[in-house]
Amino acid sequence: MTACFNRTSIRWRCFASLLWLAAVLLLAGCSGESGPVPNFSFPYPTDLRISGIVNLADVAIHRDLGGVTPSLIDLRPFELSIQDQPGNTTSADLEGRFVLAPISIRDQVVIICQHAKNANLVFEWMAADSQGLYGEVRAEVSIKSTARSLIARCLRDRYGRRIKPDSLDAQHISTTVDAIADVLEKHPEKLAQYRLDQVPEVKAAYTAMAAALHQGESGVIPNNLVLLLYMAGDNSLATQIADNIEDIAAAGLPSGTQILIQADFPIDGVKRMMISDKKVVELAAVGHLDSSSGAVIADFVAWSRRAFPARRYALFISSHSDAWKSASSLRTSLIVDDSAETVGNPIEIAAWLEGANTTFDGNYRALDLLVFDACSMGCIEIAWQFRKCADFTAFSQAFVPAQGLPYGKIVSAVAAAGADKLAGQELGTLICNEYRSRYIDAIVKTPATISLIKNAGFDVFMPKLTEYFTRIHAEIGLYGTVLGNLRDSLEVINEEGAKKYVVQAFERAEYRDLKDFVSKARNAMPSVANTTDQLLAVFNQLIVVNHTSSWFFPQASGISITFPDKASYLSDYIGSSPSSYFFLDFCQTTLWDEILTAVHTGSE
Repeated sequence: MTACFNRTSIRWRCFASLLWLAAVLLLAGCSGESGPVPNFSFPYPTDLRISGIVNLADVAIHRDLGGVTPSLIDLRPFELSIQDQPGNTTSADLEGRFVLAPISIRDQVVIICQHAKNANLVFEWMAADSQGLYGEVRAEVSIKSTARSLIARCLRDRYGRRIKPDSLDAQHISTTVDAIADVLEKHPEKLAQYRLDQVPEVKAAYTAMAAALHQGESGVIPNNLVLLLYMAGDNSLATQIADNIEDIAAAGLPSGTQILIQADFPIDGVKRMMISDKKVVELAAVGHLDSSSGAVIADFVAWSRRAFPARRYALFISSHSDAWKSASSLRTSLIVDDSAETVGNPIEIAAWLEGANTTFDGNYRALDLLVFDACSMGCIEIAWQFRKCADFTAFSQAFVPAQGLPYGKIVSAVAAAGADKLAGQELGTLICNEYRSRYIDAIVKTPATISLIKNAGFDVFMPKLTEYFTRIHAEIGLYGTVLGNLRDSLEVINEEGAKKYVVQAFERAEYRDLKDFVSKARNAMPSVANTTDQLLAVFNQLIVVNHTSSWFFPQASGISITFPDKASYLSDYIGSSPSSYFFLDFCQTTLWDEILTAVHTGSE
């Protein structure tokens, strides 16, 4: 949680308890929807045995797809697999019969039936039961089962609603069945461009029905809120993260909530867990993965959203960080994994998160809240990079103490408030308030800040900031020296040699409070005064909560900007190995990097 490293077997007693627990579990890993996947093997008894048949007798498969009326002459090319169960595959026989290897009890299962030679010819079968799927289950894969599966998955992934696919009758599936049949019988050429579920007419049919079912409140929303805790502790934070998990378990599981944890430790590696009855239930232990990888984070998020449909999701990322850079260099940042000897790249991580937020039908469903339990993440470069990932983002401009967020207190506060009442802003405010109580309002004062931004506020804020930078850049010859001097101006140097700058700085002096910088530059740039005032007027459209230790950071407004000194800029940013800073969306969108170059090199 600080890059400066100051952060300061389940015993089965009876079948009933096995069924209750396993009914809420799904095997981990994505099935191609969000990229490469780790294989999470569960240690539970394999009590769900699926066999069945591929039956395409009710559709006249076009000759171009190998069809002979009334159906395919040979069903052996079809390969069947189970979503979220990597490696469990089988092939149909001549008549379409198949048997899959036994799997663990769960509350939903999706079978993918893909033609070996025509990869876009894919059928589906899905079952769901909140009481659990177990024992012998017969599956008939057909165009009707495909329609039911597509509608049920769309309803789940888009709206957080779970419905039994076999409860969907002819009135629900007929339009989708007709669209599928039209492709298979008359327009096989569409499968040269699209997978069957992505053919526009097919997609339009099942998404429309899913929307109608949602409006009619069909099915159930199993959870009001799912908290996703990604705790990358394969580093010096392992002890603190283990303590935080214990605090979360002790607080218990709030009503209407699920808490899912993926934690990485130096010795044990990655574990996927959930909270149940004030206990931590281990779902999977897979050894060492690179937790700084965006693909690993995205897999956790995408699996969680399929396994635990919900009204809202909040993702917490806990690890070492230093905003957009690492502790030892200026190349990448966010999440340190000692075993893999890597640090994460925020550009990659943000892109993978956006992929995890994209459902199989192409719909984008952002997280309700993204929380960075990590140091110095409260800068505009990070905020803008992750703007599409969530509706709200919470982070700190300063270092985060070793213990990180007060997770136990947060979980207890969620229980007290009621998960059904906590949308993104309300949950974010709750988290900020608990952080303030732990560190800022404590008897022993801690240098700390925490803020919450509304990413929709960028729609108003960024045009004003872009115009501000454009005006400055147009007169950089006049104002370059002014900005450089303002950056370096000191109010005082105390007896210990610590510097207090005119523009609010944090533990890393290159991070300066953005609003304070804009305010104090105003009088020195009279021709930009009107533009400055327009920008200052919209900060409250972006920053909705801001708590700061007034003794340490009196002018912290909730968001920082990177403004290094000349020596650092010349050696670490534009030296022999140019910094990744210039590839951030913020630098691609604004002229700030050009302004920095002009200020520190004198070039225009």
